Amino acid sequence: MPDRAAAAHALRRAWRAAAWYARGLTGESRYEAYLAHERAAHSERPPLDRRAFWRDYHRWQDANPQGRCC
Repeated sequence: MPDRAAAAHALRRAWRAAAWYARGLTGESRYEAYLAHERAAHSERPPLDRRAFWRDYHRWQDANPQGRCC
């Protein structure tokens, strides 16, 4: 039984690591980083919701193009 539990634990860790990597690769983790920044630096104002954050982010990217893959 301990081998089975260890294998299940290793599988969960691998799944979490893959999910973490995919979220970073696709940019999904940017919203969580934004929320952490807002809580730490601007706790007096409510943060943007996810949709408004991405709209603002893409508006800024279009207005300020920088080196990126796509």
